Amino acid sequence: MDCCTEFVRDRKLVSIRRDDIDSNSIQGFVLACSDELLLIQYVYDFRLDGLMVLRRADITDIRCSATGEFQKSLLITEQLFQQVPFESDFDLHDWKSILTQFSSQYKLILLEDERSDVELFLIGEIEKITRSSVCLRYFSGAGNWDEKPSKLSFNCITSCQVDTNYLNVYQRHFERSKC
Repeated sequence: MDCCTEFVRDRKLVSIRRDDIDSNSIQGFVLACSDELLLIQYVYDFRLDGLMVLRRADITDIRCSATGEFQKSLLITEQLFQQVPFESDFDLHDWKSILTQFSSQYKLILLEDERSDVELFLIGEIEKITRSSVCLRYFSGAGNWDEKPSKLSFNCITSCQVDTNYLNVYQRHFERSKC
């Protein structure tokens, strides 16, 4: 059995390493996995911080440790574990399928290409999804929308995030200002 399937089944809090991308581990609960992608409920400093999809080819290690088990018990005590969407269905066949699903459920999305010479960090709204790419109308950290969308090839995407605290604060800003 693939360890990711086991992590999904056992609802383990795992640490994920991507040594060629980041020296820090990512912590979360594995919600779904495919040959290409891994979806987690991201956990940061004992806070649930949205859903994150990672490209499996970039993952160098994924494990559950004694620390993870203890921290899971703390999340249970804090009533946070019960908020993890373990029962949700995710179409993780490929980037096109999960981005299509996310675009119907979430207004804002964050896409990254962390392996290029100049890392790409795009936050915004999906305008179009093709067979091999996604077009995203993005905005700057100052909340200014770009005139035209950016196209990102699926094979360049290393991570995707939705429903994060970061994105939700921007979403509320845009709702208040009617942007």
